[in-house]
Amino acid sequence: MRLNRFMIRPLVEQGLREELNAGDTTGGFLVWDEDPVQSGQIYAKGHGIVCGLLFADETIRLIDPDAQIEHCVNDGDEIAPGTVLLRIKARASAFFMIERAALDWVQQLSAIATKTRRYLDLVRHTKVRLTDTRKGWPGLRMVQKYAVRVGGAHNHIFNLSNCVLVKDNHIKIAGSIRNAVEILRARAQHTFKIEVECETLEMVQEALDCGVDIIMFDNMDLEEMRAGLALVAGRAITEASGGVNETTVAAIAETGVDVISVGDLTHTVKAVDISLDVNDIKPSALRTIERMRAGA
Repeated sequence: MRLNRFMIRPLVEQGLREELNAGDTTGGFLVWDEDPVQSGQIYAKGHGIVCGLLFADETIRLIDPDAQIEHCVNDGDEIAPGTVLLRIKARASAFFMIERAALDWVQQLSAIATKTRRYLDLVRHTKVRLTDTRKGWPGLRMVQKYAVRVGGAHNHIFNLSNCVLVKDNHIKIAGSIRNAVEILRARAQHTFKIEVECETLEMVQEALDCGVDIIMFDNMDLEEMRAGLALVAGRAITEASGGVNETTVAAIAETGVDVISVGDLTHTVKAVDISLDVNDIKPSALRTIERMRAGA
């Protein structure tokens, strides 16, 4: 998955509209008559996997089309305290207007990429495929899923049009897994795979009897998953989902499931500490960087 300026520009514009509203009261009055070109940098004060640099770049260019921007790292690179991400030459007023919006994109997307990498490190000894879910920020799912890819994992479905995914409420309304699958198989495009969410081994057996392509073990414990895998015996792709966290993911992967989908990758993240300074990095940030390096 790759992003381009055309895709992200409406999101960046919305972020700037939210930030600027009727204008920058403080910065606008400060550089009322003159607006000299200044130099600055966006840099890390914490550890992580960087993501979202194109969003920061586009934020700067929308405010100052003549800005000069040097990318010092790439999305997906490991960063440490003191790592410079972007070097910027732009009008003084631009620094005031872009600081928060540019940093928020990079901090939040880097948080997702960083958490994703931690999860991957926990399951590298297995053959499981780690994916995201649709849990997260409404309207920004594409962006979150991009960050998951930057972190090294895969994407689950992007929206309801991507595949046939039979969940508990579908089964209730259809009356049974078999009824749901037969209706969907008759009406949906032949190019779609059919996945069924199963909470019990009886549901797994019913889904297998229907010849579905993917069986999701929904909130099953390890013993139930192993029993489910024995039932499936390679006749369908298996996916574990529900309540997966950094404490449990390795044991789940070791059962032999094909896929683990993890809502935690996107719905609960801690921002990576990233800042922007005009001219030199400020003393308080340098102290933070030194503390972080010493504690690494």
